[in-house]
Parts: sequence; C-alpha cells; structure tokens
Amino acid sequence: MKMKNDSFRSIWISSATSELGGALFTACNSILIYEITGSPTALGLVWLIYYIPSFLMQLFIGPYIDRWSRKTIMISCQLTRMLLALVLICSLLLNNFTITFIYIVQVIVGMIMPIFTPANQAILPTILRKEQLVKANASLESIRQVMAIMGPIVSGIFIDVLSIVWILVIISIAFALSALGLLKVNENYEKSTIRKPWMEEFREGLHSYFKHKLVVWLGIFFGFVQFGVGVTIVTTLPYITTILNQSYSAYGLFMAGFPIGYTIGALLHTKLGKIKGVGILFSALFIGGCTYLSLSITPWYSLAIVTEIIAGMVIAIFNIYNITLIQTLIPNQLLGKVTSVRLLIMRTMLPLGILFATLCSPFISIRTLYFVIGSVICITAFWGYLYVNKRHIGEQQLLTHEVR
Repeated sequence: MKMKNDSFRSIWISSATSELGGALFTACNSILIYEITGSPTALGLVWLIYYIPSFLMQLFIGPYIDRWSRKTIMISCQLTRMLLALVLICSLLLNNFTITFIYIVQVIVGMIMPIFTPANQAILPTILRKEQLVKANASLESIRQVMAIMGPIVSGIFIDVLSIVWILVIISIAFALSALGLLKVNENYEKSTIRKPWMEEFREGLHSYFKHKLVVWLGIFFGFVQFGVGVTIVTTLPYITTILNQSYSAYGLFMAGFPIGYTIGALLHTKLGKIKGVGILFSALFIGGCTYLSLSITPWYSLAIVTEIIAGMVIAIFNIYNITLIQTLIPNQLLGKVTSVRLLIMRTMLPLGILFATLCSPFISIRTLYFVIGSVICITAFWGYLYVNKRHIGEQQLLTHEVR
C-alpha cells in the first residue's frame, strides 16, 4: 500500500523539520546548563521545570484538542517554539543569558508540547483510512527518529568546534519550515457546535480510555519505561562524559543511538505484525529493561551505543503498536481526549524519574540507578504479561488483526 496523500506528505515533511529542531533544542539546553553548573542536580532541575507545567497542561488541555482544528493548533505551537529560539539567540548575542532564562524557556516549551503531540496524533485519522494508520505511524516515527539522530550529533559537534548560536539559528528555521509545511494539510475538520463543561469532557476522555483494558495496562507498564527515561535525562550527560570519559561529540553520538534503533524498529514493524497476541509488546518492554542493566555494568563506550540502539528498536515496536491500537479503537471525536490521557500517564512518570535521579544522584552512583531501573522494568514487563494472559483481557484479537 503506497501512501499517496498530499496532506500526509506535508505532515511527514513538517514532522521531519520539527523533530530536528526539537532534538537540537533539547541538546542545547542540556549542554548549556551542564557547562554552566557542572551539576547533574541542576540538569535534573531544568527538566523538572519542563515537565511540571507540561503535566499540568496535559491534564487541562485534552478536552480542547477535539474542539479546535488540529492543524491550527500544530501551526501555532511551531511558531511559538520558533520565537523562543529567536529570543534565546538574542539573549546570547547580548550577553544577557542566565540559567533563569533557560528555566523560563523550559516552562513555555513544557506547556506547548502537551498541546502539539495529541493534536499531531489525532489529525492522522482525519486524513487517512484506518488501514493506512499503521504504515503512517511507522513512517512518521521513522523520519522523526532519523531527524532525532541528527540533533545530538550536530549539537555535540557544534559545541566542540563552533558556537551554540548557530544551532539556535537552525532550530528557528526548522520550526518555521515545519509551520509552513502544515499550511498545506487538508484536514477533514468539522467545528464542534457543542460546548460541554471542561470536567464533563475530561471525564468522557477518561471513560473512553479506561473502558479498553488492554490500552490501560499497556499505558501503565509503559509508564515505568518513562520513569527510566526520566532518570536518563539527568544521568546520560555525566554518564558519558565522566564515567565513560568521553567528549561532547561522543555524547551526541550516544544520544543518536536510541533514534537509530527506533528507526530500525519502525521499519521492522510489518514483519512483527504477523506475530499473534500481546507477547511481542511485553517482550519489547522486557528487553528495554535489559538495556538499562547492560548500561549499569558495561565499561565500554561502543557497547553502550549498541545498547542504546537495541533500546530504540524495542521501544519503537511497542510504541507504534500502542498508538495504532488507540487510533483504531477510539472514535476520532474523542481521540484528542484519550490521547491526552495516555500522555498524562507518561508525563506523570517521566518527571518522577527526573526527581528520583535528581535527589539520588548525589548519594547513589549512576550505574546503580541504571541497575535499579532495569530491574523494575524487567520485573514489571514479566508480571504484566502473566497478568494480562491470566485475566484474559480483551482486544488481543483486535490488536492482532488491526495492527497488521
């Protein structure tokens, strides 16, 4: 099946430029903070400041994603991110840059992403047929991760040899191009004339999410993975530069390992779609936990990169199936709300992981943190698979047939 759809092509190109800009932005902020402070605690704090407002916005915004044009929402978000990058450029050129300024930028970006991400996922069923969603999701995830590969590598190289201002110029251009690309999307959007109270719409989204038990349990188990991701946000930079004694360029290459693996996993999704049952999903989570265990003991930088590639592959398999399952089961008029509930779980667990690492890093070694996280994910994935099969939780057959 070929994806001959001008609107989808526009979203695909827009996602490519957006993900490049986002990856660069993330790397820039992390490196700036760590260079100024040299502290994993400060690095953790800047990401807590990102995820706390992100969590609050995710809690609030869900009902409104289905009220407004998803296309308009996405364009507005990209233009706002472009302006933030331009303001950051000005602050650096005028020597007015402070850590407080980064904190303010993080708060604003943290409020934008809970709006952009569910709108981005909810717009696909308005421009594609249901049988096209799996391939569309895999294609989008692939190009996003390819661009995510470039972000850390480019950032690391630029920090080593050039100025960070040039990275911010690329970031602002990327967000501008993303917004322009979205203008060409022909969204099948019908403005809702019904305006329910926020609480009523929020409860409606919760009800739609929780009536599909498999979706619920997969969301909970994936929450543990997000907790681990939160830990690595704080620990990866000191892990590479201090424990493995590598440069910023090596840090960028290591950060590219996960999206490289994610791209490979996305490309393999069609073959894995022939496997019946949910075992493949829980197997992916279990292997993801094993990658943390590997990082906790490896003395070799090369093995650490291979481990990250494997982690990206298995999480891609899990995530594409999970997103497509939700898009298939949930009516489009409720999709923004339900997607927001799923993301709310993620945005709850991820900052908890950041907080855990921030508080523990002065007292517990990074390798020990990785070992604890890996053990928790492996045990949770194994228990989850046994639980789902024992309780005969539904949707297995739907997952098998719809996600092929």
